[in-house]
Amino acid sequence: MSQVIVDGVLLGNRTDSDPALTVRLACLADELGYEEIWLGESTGHDAFALAVAVAAAAGELPSGSADPDAKARAAGASPATAGELQRNSPARPRAALTLGPLPAAVRDPVTAARGAASVAALTGRDIGLALTASTGLVVVDWHGRPRTDPATALAESLSVLGPLTRNEPVSFQGVSVRSRGFRSRLEPSHASLTVLAFGLEACEVAVGRADRVAVPLATVEHAARIKARLALTSDRMNRAVPRLAVFLPTVVDPNAESLDWIRRSLLPYLDADGFGRMFAEAGHGELIDLARGGAHERSLLAAMPLDVLRSIAAVGDLNQVCSAFEDYRQAGVDEIVMLPESHDAGVIEHTIRALAK
Repeated sequence: MSQVIVDGVLLGNRTDSDPALTVRLACLADELGYEEIWLGESTGHDAFALAVAVAAAAGELPSGSADPDAKARAAGASPATAGELQRNSPARPRAALTLGPLPAAVRDPVTAARGAASVAALTGRDIGLALTASTGLVVVDWHGRPRTDPATALAESLSVLGPLTRNEPVSFQGVSVRSRGFRSRLEPSHASLTVLAFGLEACEVAVGRADRVAVPLATVEHAARIKARLALTSDRMNRAVPRLAVFLPTVVDPNAESLDWIRRSLLPYLDADGFGRMFAEAGHGELIDLARGGAHERSLLAAMPLDVLRSIAAVGDLNQVCSAFEDYRQAGVDEIVMLPESHDAGVIEHTIRALAK
C-alpha cells in the first residue's frame, strides 16, 4: 500500500470547482491510499451529493454496477497506474469522507445528521461533518439567514448534532437552534465532528463538542497558538483536547501559474482582521498595509513575495513540501489536510500522486 505523507486532502471547495473532476481526483486519492477525503462546497455542487458520487464511481452503492476502470478516464485525472494499484491491497480500507466545511447557520443539525446518515448508509464508509460559522455573504446574502451571534449558533448546532449522529433523542431550545423529536430511521452515522476555527472563540466552542479543530489558513506560529489555547481550554473544562488539523495549500513542483494561483487565493485574507494580523506578525506588514489602503489587486500580487506563500503553504519539490509538513507537526499539529492548489488538473493530480509514494 502507498505510504501517504499527508493525513487528508480537501477537494471541491473552490467556487469554480468542477464536480466531475472533483470526483475523479477523489477516486484517485482513494485508490492511492489517502485515509481521509474532505469534500467541500461553494457555489457549485452539494457536498453530500458529491460524496455519493465518489462512492458510485468506486462501484460501492448497493445497486451500483460502475465500471471500476471508467471512473478516471475523462480528461483531468488518469487512473492510478498498475504499479500504484499493486501497492494497494485489494481489501484496503476506503478513505473516510468528511463533508464540509458546512455553514452551521444554514445546514441545521437535523439536515446535517440526516445527510450524514444517508451517505453512511449508501457508501458504508466512515463519515465526518465539518462545521463553520462561515461569512455574512454565505449566511445572510445567499441564504437569508441571520448571523447575529455566529459562535453561539456554532456551539448550539454542535450540541444538537452530536446526539443526532448517534440516534439519541434530542430536546433542545437555544438562542439560534431548536430541535425536538427527530429520530432517524437509518442506522446512526456516528459521524466525527470538526469545527473550522481561526480565532480563539471558535476554539472555545469546539472543546467538549467536537472531535477536531481545523484551521483554514495558518502560519506555523499561529497553529502553535491554537494548539496551546485548545490545551488550556480543555484543561480548564476537564475535557479531552480536540485534535488539531491545518488546511495547507500544497503544490509539488509548482510552475509559475500555480504560484500565482495561490497568490490570488490569498487576496481576500490580506485585509481581514485576524488573517491580516497573522501575516503582519510573519513579517509581511507592508503588504497588509497596502491591502488595507485599498491597493489594486495587481499591485498586491506584484508586492507579494514567495515568502508569503511559504509562510502558509507547502510549495516546492517533494523534500521542501515534506519539510513544511514537518514544521507544522513540530508545532503540535496532529493532521495535515492538503489543498492541492492550482487551476491545472494535471498539477493537482501530480501533487496527489507525489504525496502517495
